[in-house]
Amino acid sequence: MTTEDTRTYDVIGAGPVGENVADRTTAAGLSTVIVESELVGGECSYWACEPSKALLRPALLRADAGRVPGLDPAAA
Repeated sequence: MTTEDTRTYDVIGAGPVGENVADRTTAAGLSTVIVESELVGGECSYWACEPSKALLRPALLRADAGRVPGLDPAAA
């Protein structure tokens, strides 16, 4: 005799958007599961969007600070 373990979920998501939706639905008390064939959150969280933004942001902040009167010597 075999028994099936059947579960019901309110949301199934994957990729960058699915990761955010899963976080919000879990916070709202819904049952949530993420299905992803490779990396949770898709490639954006690991080698595309977010890592490149982390590398570019300090340079952009320094350039912005250099345009603020009185901060340009500190940003040099």
